[in-house]
Amino acid sequence: MSKRIDVLHVDDDPSVLDLTEAYLERELESVSVTSVTEPSAALDALDGDEFDCVVSDYDMPGTNGLELFETVHAAHRRLPFVLYTGKGSEEIASQALNAGVTGYFQKGGPEQLRRLANRVEQAVEEHRTREIADRYSTVIDALGYPVYVVDETGTFEFVNEPFAELTGYDREEIVGSKPGLIKDDATVDEAEDRLGRILSSSGPDVLHFSVDIVPKEGEPIPCRDHMAALPYEGDKFEGSVGILRDVSDEAERREELETKTRALDEAPVGITIADPDLPDNPMVYVNDRFVEMTGYDRDDALGVNCRFLQGADTEEESVTKLREAIDAEESASVELLNYRKDGTPFWNRVSVAPIYDGDGAVSEWVGFQEDITAFKQREAALERQNERLDAFAGIVSHDLRNPLNVAQGRVELARELTDDSEHLDTAVDALDRIETIVGHTLTLAREGETVGDAKPVAIAEVAADGWETVDTGSASLSVEADGEVLADPDRLRNLFENLVCNSVEHGSTGSRAEPGDSVEHAGDDVQIRVGDLPDGFYVEDDGSGIPEAIRDNLFEPGESGTDGNTGFGLAIVQEIATAHGWTVEAVDATDGGARFEISGVQRPSALE
Repeated sequence: MSKRIDVLHVDDDPSVLDLTEAYLERELESVSVTSVTEPSAALDALDGDEFDCVVSDYDMPGTNGLELFETVHAAHRRLPFVLYTGKGSEEIASQALNAGVTGYFQKGGPEQLRRLANRVEQAVEEHRTREIADRYSTVIDALGYPVYVVDETGTFEFVNEPFAELTGYDREEIVGSKPGLIKDDATVDEAEDRLGRILSSSGPDVLHFSVDIVPKEGEPIPCRDHMAALPYEGDKFEGSVGILRDVSDEAERREELETKTRALDEAPVGITIADPDLPDNPMVYVNDRFVEMTGYDRDDALGVNCRFLQGADTEEESVTKLREAIDAEESASVELLNYRKDGTPFWNRVSVAPIYDGDGAVSEWVGFQEDITAFKQREAALERQNERLDAFAGIVSHDLRNPLNVAQGRVELARELTDDSEHLDTAVDALDRIETIVGHTLTLAREGETVGDAKPVAIAEVAADGWETVDTGSASLSVEADGEVLADPDRLRNLFENLVCNSVEHGSTGSRAEPGDSVEHAGDDVQIRVGDLPDGFYVEDDGSGIPEAIRDNLFEPGESGTDGNTGFGLAIVQEIATAHGWTVEAVDATDGGARFEISGVQRPSALE
C-alpha cells in the first residue's frame, strides 16, 4: 500500500504510545501516527483531521475504549477501530467484537505489535477498497445501467437490480446460472471470444460489442456490452465484469434514419441539403435523382452552391425570387432553365424550405428539384395548338358558315317555287345537320368545352345513326361493339360520322373525307368495322391505309390529301375525344387499312 496511512492512537500511557508509534513506522511502508493520552483529545482530533484508523486502549480514566468506540462509530461509521489493551479478558473481547470493532489485541511484546501493524494495514486497505467500491456502486446505480459479474467458471456471481429488470428474471434466478440463461449459443460463443481477446497479452482492457439479450418473456433486446476482466495477479483469472446498455431505441432511431436516408436517396425528385453556416451556403447532400438529372457526380456538386446549374438563358427574375426567399428564411418555388454537365438545358422546378434547429435558427436548407422539361414542352405545344384552333375557328365560322347560310336561303326559296319539295326537305335537314356540327366544332375550338353531363350511349346505335347521315356509296358497316359508354350522344355521333367518311374516302384515294364531301371516287366495297377495346372502342377499314405524307400530321386541321376536302374531319375527331377525356390513336389495321382506337372511355357499369 503506497498511500500514507494516518493513524490516531489513544492511550493514557505515553511509553506505550511511543513504542507503538515506533513499530508502526517500522512495519508499515508509509504511516503517520498521531498520539493522544485522553479520549476527549481523540474526539477533538477526529473533528479537525481525517484518519484512516483509530487504535485505542481499553482501560482509560473517564471513558473506556468501548465507550470511545461507540462515540466514534456514531460519527464515523465505517472508520476502522482497533482495540489494543493490556486488560484483556474473554468478556471484553466478546463485547468488543459484538460491538463491531475492527480488531482486538492484547498488549504484548514485538510479536503483538507486528500483528497490530498488520491488522491496521489490512483494515485500512479493506476500508479504502470498500469506499472505492461504494463510490463506483453509487455511480453505477445513478446511471441505472445493468451490471453483471461472471466468475472464472463462467457463472453469474453478481447482477444488480437494473440487470434483473432488463432480463425479466429475479436476481436469485440469475446468480449461480450460466450466461446461456439470457443468451443464445452464438452470443455466448461470441462473448467468450471477446473475453479471450481481453485476456491475451496484446488485447484491449475493455471491449464494446453488440449483444442480444433474451429476456424471460418477449423478443430479444439489442444491447451494447462493455466487458472487462476482473483484476488478478499472475495466471489466476478471477472472472469478468460488464455493463449492458439497452440500445433498442437507438436501433429504432438508426433504422428510422436509414429508412429516411434511403427514401431521400431513392426519391423520384432531386433532393439537396445546403448548410447556411458554411461560406456561400454550399450543398452538403445530393440524392441519386439529382445526380441522374444534372449529370454532375456527387464530388462535383458537394461543397458548392447550387447556382452552378444556371446558364446564359436562366431567367434572372426567378433567381432573384429564390434569393430573396432564402434571405428572408422563407419557402419558395420557382421554375428555372438550368444546364446539365454536358451543357444541355432543362427546365427545373426548384422548391426550397428552411430547416430549423432547437433554438429556432435555420440549420439547413432542403431543396427539391424536378425536371419539368416535358411539361414545358407540352405547355408550349398547347399554346401553338390553341393558336391553330383560333385560326381553325375562324375558317369554320367564316368560310363554312357563309356558304352554308347561302345554301339554306337558296333551298328555302326553291321550296317556295315548287310543289314537290320532298328532295328539298331532305336537303334542308342535311344543311341543318351541318349547321349543328359547325356550332359544336366552334364551341370546341373556341371555348375548349369539355363534356360535363355525359349519358349512357349504346355504341352500336350511335354508330348506325352516324352511318345513316353520311353518303357511304358502296361501303359496308359491321358493328361488333357491345354495351354502352358515357358520352355526349351528338358529339359521339359526329365522331363516328367523321371516321366513317375518312374510311370511305380511303377506299380509293388514301386521303381523308369529311361529312358532306363527295364520294363519287370512293372505292367499291370498302368494309368498315366498329369493335370494342378493353377501355374504349375502335373504327377500322380495309382501305389503302394512312399515307406516309400525312401520317405525322394526321390530326392537324387543314391537312388533306384530297382536292376539295377541308381536312377538318380527324381534327374534329380528336377534339371530341379530348373533350370527353379520351385519347385517339391511328394505327395500321390488320387488313392493311386504317384503324382508329379511342381509349380511356368510361362505361356506366364502372360507376355502379
